[in-house]
Amino acid sequence: MPLVHPALLDLATDPRGATGLAGATAAGEEAGRSGLVELVADGSLTADVLRDEGEPLDLDSLVRLAGGLAARERLWRPLVRHDPEKRWYIRLLLTGVVEVWLIGWAPGQHTAVHDHGGALGALAVADGAVEEDIHTARGGAWEPGPTRRYSRGRVVGFAAEHVHRVINRAALPATTVHAYSPPEVPLRYAAQAGSVTVPSDAASLLSTDHVPAAAAAAR
Repeated sequence: MPLVHPALLDLATDPRGATGLAGATAAGEEAGRSGLVELVADGSLTADVLRDEGEPLDLDSLVRLAGGLAARERLWRPLVRHDPEKRWYIRLLLTGVVEVWLIGWAPGQHTAVHDHGGALGALAVADGAVEEDIHTARGGAWEPGPTRRYSRGRVVGFAAEHVHRVINRAALPATTVHAYSPPEVPLRYAAQAGSVTVPSDAASLLSTDHVPAAAAAAR
């Protein structure tokens, strides 16, 4: 049964107090379907997103899902935090085929260089701007490549072999929505020397990796 954050069900009277996932009951699941229909104008993603099993979502569906959520400001605005000490995050949705995260980035905060363990991914910028440092596998290591900047309203998809680091190099906070399919796939991280570390659980992507804004901007 899908796990849906109350903000997506429109059942939370005080979304600021919601810090985890809410299990969808039979009635709640139906409300969740109505809420998820709103995420995409034609509602065609609803049945695919709420599946307990089956084939993963394709890249186009992930992009539409992440972009649809990011465009519904009333859903994420009451939830998001921008903590200068650590990167804030919360999972909005977990089903058998997809997971969706909301992340708040204070200036200077970033992930480690990582892949997604073979999962497809999508990133939507709900507010502010983030940069993506793309890396390429070469000679047993991940070498840095181009950097791309994404501003509010931009949605990008990532192939299964994609390797990157996401960072907020701006002076203002940023908010992003991320969708991955299949969900909860172990990730791999680059060590300082550029080698690949042992896979870790998906939640580790969202652990704090904070540097001062000035240092981050110099990278």
